[in-house]
Amino acid sequence: MREYHTPAVAAASGLSSMADPVYRNAIEHPSAVAFAPSDGPGRVTATEFADRVTAVGKGLIAAGIRAGDRVGLLSATRYEWTVCDYALWSIGAVSVPVYDTASVEQVAWILRDSGAGWCLVGGADEARVVETATRTIGGPPPVVLRLDGGALDRLAERAADVDDEAFAQRRKVPPESVATIIYTSGTTGPAKGVAITHDNFLSNLDGFLDRLGPVFAPGGAIVLFLPLAHIFTRTMQCAAVLRQVRVTHLPRTAELAAGLAAVRPTVLPLVPRYMEKLRDAAPGGDAVAALGGRCGAIVVGGAPHDEQLGHFYRSAGIAVYEGYGLTEVAGPATINGPDASRPGSVGRPLPGVSVRIAADGEVLVRGDCVFGGYHRNPAATAGALVDGWLHTGDIGVLDDDGFLSITGRKKDLVITAGGKNVDVTTLESRLRAHPLISQAVVVGDRRPFVSCLVALDPAVLRERNRADGPLDRDPVLRAEIQAAVTEANRAVSRPESIRAFRILDGELTVSGGELTASLKIRRETVNARYREEIDAMYRPDS
Repeated sequence: MREYHTPAVAAASGLSSMADPVYRNAIEHPSAVAFAPSDGPGRVTATEFADRVTAVGKGLIAAGIRAGDRVGLLSATRYEWTVCDYALWSIGAVSVPVYDTASVEQVAWILRDSGAGWCLVGGADEARVVETATRTIGGPPPVVLRLDGGALDRLAERAADVDDEAFAQRRKVPPESVATIIYTSGTTGPAKGVAITHDNFLSNLDGFLDRLGPVFAPGGAIVLFLPLAHIFTRTMQCAAVLRQVRVTHLPRTAELAAGLAAVRPTVLPLVPRYMEKLRDAAPGGDAVAALGGRCGAIVVGGAPHDEQLGHFYRSAGIAVYEGYGLTEVAGPATINGPDASRPGSVGRPLPGVSVRIAADGEVLVRGDCVFGGYHRNPAATAGALVDGWLHTGDIGVLDDDGFLSITGRKKDLVITAGGKNVDVTTLESRLRAHPLISQAVVVGDRRPFVSCLVALDPAVLRERNRADGPLDRDPVLRAEIQAAVTEANRAVSRPESIRAFRILDGELTVSGGELTASLKIRRETVNARYREEIDAMYRPDS
C-alpha cells in the first residue's frame, strides 16, 4: 500500500460561500471585464455581473425559493447558466445541473430524486423534455422558467420586492451547506446525486489554483464550450471567476474554431476528443493558430489522453496540464502544474489531498474537498466512503515523487477465457487517437481472445465521398483501421492484443444510450446492442 499527501496551504480565497468571489471582484476590480461574447457587443464588467446576480437572486427569493431548495438547471453552456448558478448560491439554494442532452428518463429521475421544485431551462426543447419527464414523476410539476424567454429579466424585475438587508441575510450561507447536487452519469444503474458543499468546492479551488495559479492569471481569457453540468467545466468557470479571468461561453461546439480565433484565450479546458479534433483541423499543423494564437496552456480532464497528442501541443510551446478528478472530489484530486509536471501522469495530489493505492490497486482519495455522501442514498455512500477514504473505482500507481498514473478502472478490466486480465483503456485510448476513429470498445470478457468494435468519425467519412455500403466491407477502411489496431497493439503483450475488429455502420452517441453525457462508454449497453457483431468475431469462419 502506497500513499502520498500534499500538505494543505492556507486558504487563499478567504471565502465562505461560492457566491463570495462575485462581490469581492465587484469591490476590488469593478470595471474589469468578467464575461464577453465571442463577437460583437455585450461585455459584462465585474460590477455588472454582481448586480445581475443580486437582481436574479432577489427575484428568486421573491418567487419563493428558500435556502436549501433544489433548482434544476437544464441548458447548454451559456452566460445565463452562470448567472443562475451564482444567483442560487447567493441565496443558499442548491443548483441541480442537468445535461442538455439528457433523455426524458434521465431528467425524470434527476428531478424526482433531487426533489427539485423549480427548473431553469435553456429554451423550448429543454422545456418540452421537462414537461414530458414530469408526467412520469407524479405529484406537482416543477415550475419551469425559460432562459431564452426573458425569465431572468422577469426575476430581476421582482428584485424590488426584497430589500438589501433581507438579501444580505440570505447571503450568509454556512460553508458546510450543500451548494449543488450533481448527478453522475454512471455507466451502470441510475445516476447518483453527489452532494457538494460550499466548503468542498472552495477547498478544491484553493488547491487547484495553488497548483495552477500562473495559468489563471488575472486579465487572461478562457473559452467554455464543454457542458457546465460536468464538474470539470464547472471548476474551470469557478476558477476563472475567482481569479478575474475573462469568460466567453460558446453554446455550440460547431462555433469552436471561429470562437477561439475571435477570443484568443490564454487558457483552454479540453477533453481528449476535442484535443484531437483541434489538432486534426489545425491549419498547416499549427497548434498555436488552432487555439487562437496566444493560448499558453491546456487543462485536460474528463478522460486520459494519448501521450503523442500531448506532445503535439507541447512541441508548439503550449503547456498541457493533465489532471485526475471526480465529481465526488468537487473537481480535480491531482494535477500537473507549472512547478511540477510529469507527462504521462495525472500529477501530484492537490494541497490538502491524500492519495493512497489500495492492495488491489484501487485509487483512494481523502481531503476536505471530498464530498460527504450521495443524496438520499446511504447505501451507495457507505460503499464509496470508508474510514474517510473515497474509493474511486479507478486503478493506478504512485511513483516515488507522488505522481499518480491511472492505468484503468476495476470494471474496465476484460478477463479472457485464458484468465488474462486486459486493461482496455490503453488500447481504446490509442485507437481513438486515429483521426478516422470516433470511438473504440474493446471486448473479450470470457472469450478466447480480445477483439474490438470501432465507430468512425462521420465528419471524416463525409470528406471521403465513399460509395454507399456497409463500412466493415470497405477494404480501404478496413486496411486503415487494421493499421491503427496494429499500432495500438504495440503497447500491450500478445495475449492482450486485439485479434479481430468490426467497423460499425453507426455512431456511439449519448442520445443512443451508448455513451454517458461525459462521453464514457456504457459497456453493458454496447455489449448488448452489438451482441451479434461481437459473436461474429469469434466464429471459426470470421
